[in-house]
Amino acid sequence: MNSAVSENTTNRVYIASDEFGWLPAKVISTNGTCATVQVKDYEQDLQIPACEVRHALGCSSTKNTIVLKRNEKFAIKELNVDLLSKAYSEGVLPLQNVDQDGKLVEVEDMVDLGFLHEAAILYNLKARHSQGIPYTRTGDIVIAVNPYRWIDELYTEDMRNFYAEKLVWDTASQDLDPKSQVEPHVYETSSLAYRGLAVDGQNQSILVSGESGAGKTETVKILMSHLASIQSKNNQVVKSDIVERVLDSNPLLEAFGNAKTVRNDNSSRFGKFIQLQFDTEDPTHAAFSGKSIPSAILAGSKCETYLLEKSRVVSHEVEERTYHIFYQILAAPEDVKSQFWDGLSGTDNESFAYVGFTDTDTIEGETDARKFQHTLEALAVVGVQGEQLRDLMRALCIVLQLGNLTFGPDPNNEENAIITSNHELDKLADLMGIQIDVVRKALTERTVSARNEVFKVPLNVEKAKDSCDAFAKEIYSNTFDWLVNTINAATCAETNYKENPNADFGLIGLLDIFGFESFAVNRFEQLCINYANEKLQQKFTLDIFRSVQLEYEYEGIELGEVTYKDNVDVLTLIEGRMGLISVLNEECVRPKGNDNAFVTKIAAVNKDSEVLFRDRFFRDWEFGIKHYAGDVVYDANNFVTKNMDTLPDDLNDCRKESSNSIVSAEIVRNIGSGRVRTPASTKRPDLLKKKSSIVSATVGTKFKNQLTELMANISETRSRYIRCIKPNTMKQPRIMQHLSTVEQLRCAGVVAAVTISRSSFPNRLSHEQVLERFMCLDKSYSRKYPDGDSSQIMEDVIELLCRILRSLDVEKDGKIVKGFVCGKTRAYFRAGSLEYLENKRIIAFGDLAKDIQRIVRGFVARVKFQKIRKTAVFIQAEVRRKAARQNYLRMREASIVLQCWSRSIYSRAKLLQLKRDHRATRIQTTYRTAVARKRFSKLRAAAVKIQACARGARQRPLYRAALAEAIEEAKLENQLKTLQRKLEEAEARRIEAEKRAEEGKTVIVYKDGDNKNDDSTQNQSSRPTVSAQLSAQQQTLMDESGKMLEYLRKEVFKLRSQNSQLRADFELLKENNQRLMDANASAGASFAALNQHAKQLSKSNIKLKADVAKYKKQAHQLSMAQVELKEELKMKQGTYIAEVHSRLSYQKTMMNIVDIIQEKCTNNHLVEQVLALSDECESNYMNGPTGVDFTPTKNRNSSGIGISSPGINVQGAQSLAGRFKSFLFSE
Repeated sequence: MNSAVSENTTNRVYIASDEFGWLPAKVISTNGTCATVQVKDYEQDLQIPACEVRHALGCSSTKNTIVLKRNEKFAIKELNVDLLSKAYSEGVLPLQNVDQDGKLVEVEDMVDLGFLHEAAILYNLKARHSQGIPYTRTGDIVIAVNPYRWIDELYTEDMRNFYAEKLVWDTASQDLDPKSQVEPHVYETSSLAYRGLAVDGQNQSILVSGESGAGKTETVKILMSHLASIQSKNNQVVKSDIVERVLDSNPLLEAFGNAKTVRNDNSSRFGKFIQLQFDTEDPTHAAFSGKSIPSAILAGSKCETYLLEKSRVVSHEVEERTYHIFYQILAAPEDVKSQFWDGLSGTDNESFAYVGFTDTDTIEGETDARKFQHTLEALAVVGVQGEQLRDLMRALCIVLQLGNLTFGPDPNNEENAIITSNHELDKLADLMGIQIDVVRKALTERTVSARNEVFKVPLNVEKAKDSCDAFAKEIYSNTFDWLVNTINAATCAETNYKENPNADFGLIGLLDIFGFESFAVNRFEQLCINYANEKLQQKFTLDIFRSVQLEYEYEGIELGEVTYKDNVDVLTLIEGRMGLISVLNEECVRPKGNDNAFVTKIAAVNKDSEVLFRDRFFRDWEFGIKHYAGDVVYDANNFVTKNMDTLPDDLNDCRKESSNSIVSAEIVRNIGSGRVRTPASTKRPDLLKKKSSIVSATVGTKFKNQLTELMANISETRSRYIRCIKPNTMKQPRIMQHLSTVEQLRCAGVVAAVTISRSSFPNRLSHEQVLERFMCLDKSYSRKYPDGDSSQIMEDVIELLCRILRSLDVEKDGKIVKGFVCGKTRAYFRAGSLEYLENKRIIAFGDLAKDIQRIVRGFVARVKFQKIRKTAVFIQAEVRRKAARQNYLRMREASIVLQCWSRSIYSRAKLLQLKRDHRATRIQTTYRTAVARKRFSKLRAAAVKIQACARGARQRPLYRAALAEAIEEAKLENQLKTLQRKLEEAEARRIEAEKRAEEGKTVIVYKDGDNKNDDSTQNQSSRPTVSAQLSAQQQTLMDESGKMLEYLRKEVFKLRSQNSQLRADFELLKENNQRLMDANASAGASFAALNQHAKQLSKSNIKLKADVAKYKKQAHQLSMAQVELKEELKMKQGTYIAEVHSRLSYQKTMMNIVDIIQEKCTNNHLVEQVLALSDECESNYMNGPTGVDFTPTKNRNSSGIGISSPGINVQGAQSLAGRFKSFLFSE
């Protein structure tokens, strides 16, 4: 034992936090009503571990997991905590459930927690959730935390078989608690429910609750699938028509009753109670058949629905969607949509106002189109096919089409409304199969009866739109009810189970209902939902009380007084004789009844109620109720309207006239049974009394009756509970937000269950834990039965606790009441007893710490003495080592002197011998060098002569070729200069022509004018014409340019050939050089002079390479010059062609002008002046910047039409432009 153990086990507590619910902390000191604690400064829920000492939780992050970093550190602050706060029961801080190392003690069943309170539940759930374990147990309650991912290993076939085998079919372990053999799981609940039905013969019910997004719908599907598989001992789902219909009914209800909300993509917008019907075998008959467990075969099911959210049909938030079925039918293939209604072809979500835009087309990993195929398949399974399927889909189309109707004021009377979208109205009337006028009047008029007279009252725009929305909601609600009844008819055992249709079927009910709701604005729907949860909480509280009673009886403890918070007052306020429902019904039938009067009346008649409150800051339509899960303020606006929820007679008659069998059908459901009743059988004077068009059976009354029947059915069954928890709003796995989780635990009644179970004895420990933790408080105590059985261990625990808790004994009514009660397996402590023991344990650990400190100090002193002694021995050894080393050094120095004297004598003799050998070697070397030098000189002279002859023979033809090439280059240079000069002259002429054109001088080309009158005057016989031919001068210049470019090509080709020849010569030289180098190498070391000659050859080779590179560069420059010249010639050609086109366009325009003037003008003098000006302009223009004279020579052809034959004045025939033109046209 040490102080760390004390700190880890007794100082670790939880403190209340407004931001995080509960925070782990360490107690530093306590002072009466105040405690000082240390707590880490966390910034968000993600940073808070389930236990600050637990290493397993602070590791890393994976793809779908967000956990803490192992070494993340936070600042530690000290806080003073007021122990008198309402958050701390009995003025005591809630202790953490940790072991001696300070690690969190996780349990599968939270009843086994030593310290069971709200904070302990929260952190135990968080520890399991962070490890990917979604299920935890609290007695008979299974808490399912939504993991936000599918965990395959939890729902395998082997896992289903395991739970069924352990909890249903295994008879060997029936004497043990069945829950102790398995981990918490919804399969545990379904298996125990099946066993309770099959073995005990008692009907069962499983109540699944939780807020939107907590996973209720998915949990119900898992339960149904498991119950369908348990009925066979091999736990395979029996593939019968009945089972298939039962399982496929759930996706159908999801398609028509689920929608995307802000909290959940697949949120159930209605409550449902599914009763699975089983054909149970008689136990006696099973025993005679040799069966240990009677069988129960799934024979059918019935379903009852509650509070469908009809308002979602006509409106929803931007981030949300309406019911899935609308998106599914709009996402269907075009051919399928056209089969239901032609108006669906080519439509999408935005084509209908009730649907609108959405960015979500995938729910639970499947697209709306794919979901629609599943829906059609499920409808086929329950028998909805052919014409019936078409009517169902057309009913949905009617709802969609109602949303597209638009209303506006009547031009004759603005207070009346008319339908402005006549095209949409035509479609609606065609869908319903009735006349347009009937639909129009039903939506824009109301029939009012007064004193035996009937009046038609027109509606304004707002009321007409509300009427249209109410009609759409009623049709969809009617369609939904029809679908539920159709499913019940296809799945109920009474009509579909052929093996034993007259059997008394056993029932397992699955209740999937909305959890407690409290929003910023709470309306009539929230009141109904919370009313249902109050009824369920009452049943839940009674069941928990019974479980506590059974636990105390099992432990052998007197029950005594168990106090718990009852919600009878809330239920009386809502459903009592003068409760909210009664007062609201009264306002619905009272003339001019309104919401404010309703609020005033309930406040007056229930002024003594402690659960109804009204703050002075409340508005006239606001009131509050103190529910079991917290206070809720309701907004009573539209309470009266929503409670009536009646369809006017006009719309009802319009619906009945429809040719659609589903829309026109009267659907009346028997509450609690799910069967369809005929209208005649349901008419009762007290329920169907009419006053005007208002039906007295209000929504509140109907829902109250439904709940009453539901609770009556559930009360006859063995109820089991599954509480679904939504851990975070980000929909991320392994993250838990504290405040929302604590709020859900309170709303789910888990905290209330803990309060009931711990009302008399808040804390409990097993016998082994008591002995292990508190034996240290009495040193004189020793166990009598160290290895005894449970009864003997209980005697040891009682003796120990009597000793250490004697000071807490109190006298009450003449009897001594101890601070504890010892049961068979646990010790139960009254309020304050366990905390008293923990404080004494701290003091005892303090005494033990002193003994530990004494031993530690002695150990430290001994270690210090041993270190000093070791140091002294080391110093002595060092001194002795230094003295011995000095003696050694003196002796070594003397021996070295003697060795040097003897070695020097030997070395002198050796040196003389070496000198004589060296001189003889030098004489031999000089002689050999002289002989070799003489021989090398002769060889070098011969090699030089051979090289000179070879170079002369090779260089002479190269020189001649270079000389000829230089002459050709000079000629080419001269020709280029000549071409440049001619180009400059042509450019100068062009510039001069442009200047003349700017001054307004233009040359015009004429042709003979009037072909109708050959004998007219000379001035009127000529007309301008356009010559489309290029001048001979330009053609000549282009030909010469082509010849010059051809010449340049040949020169480049010649240079390339010479370059190739030079390359070949260079390769030959390289080869010769290599041969000479080989010959030089073979001569041997004596021909060193030849090596020098090889170096000179290498230098010559380098020079040749440089020459080759120079020639390459020159060839490249010539090639670039040729490219540049071609580009320049192309530019000149473009300029000249553009100029020719402009002149032709000008001439054509001038000709058109002259023609028009001659035809239109009657003034001959004016025509002559225009023709004269035209002649002058054309004359000036034709002698333009090109230097070519376009003046025409006039003659006549055979038809008398004047043809201009231009006289060509060739200037600059050798110009570069002409050559370039010739080159282009030759290409």
